[in-house]
Amino acid sequence: MPPPPHDSSRGGSPLPPSKPKEKFLSLILKAIIMMFLVTFFFLLLPLASFLLLLPLLLRRQRHRHRRHSHPSSGFCPKQLRQLPQFRFSKESKATLLESDSCVICLDGFRQGQWCRTLVGCGHLFHRKCLDAWLMKVASCPICRTRVCLDSEDKIIWDFDTRRTGFQGLLDL
Repeated sequence: MPPPPHDSSRGGSPLPPSKPKEKFLSLILKAIIMMFLVTFFFLLLPLASFLLLLPLLLRRQRHRHRRHSHPSSGFCPKQLRQLPQFRFSKESKATLLESDSCVICLDGFRQGQWCRTLVGCGHLFHRKCLDAWLMKVASCPICRTRVCLDSEDKIIWDFDTRRTGFQGLLDL
């Protein structure tokens, strides 16, 4: 015979509480996981952005530092006199010229004119043109090779070593 139904009003043990629905627990668990993932995403987004933009920022800073660490101020007339010069002749025309004219004034080279060749890059200019240029900017007008004088009156030609792999020093 089956046992009689248990009645809690008679002083017996109470009925066990009903189990929560599995779908409801699954939904709550999914919501908690989604909140955790969204929070984690928004916390890591700035870090990931920073790490992705860091190389760009460093490159910009290096470029800005390189531009400011090598000021474009030129030479004084006393320093310009230390640069090599020569009188233009037919012989020098055969050995030195890449072009028939000075790129600063666009005038041609004539016999007997004073000229300067920048030793670091080999570009040829009229002396007056180059002197006026170098008083404002201490670099070659064509290739922007920087030239500066050190304390021992040596001309230093500074090439971008990442491009050319060369740094030179010329004793005068």
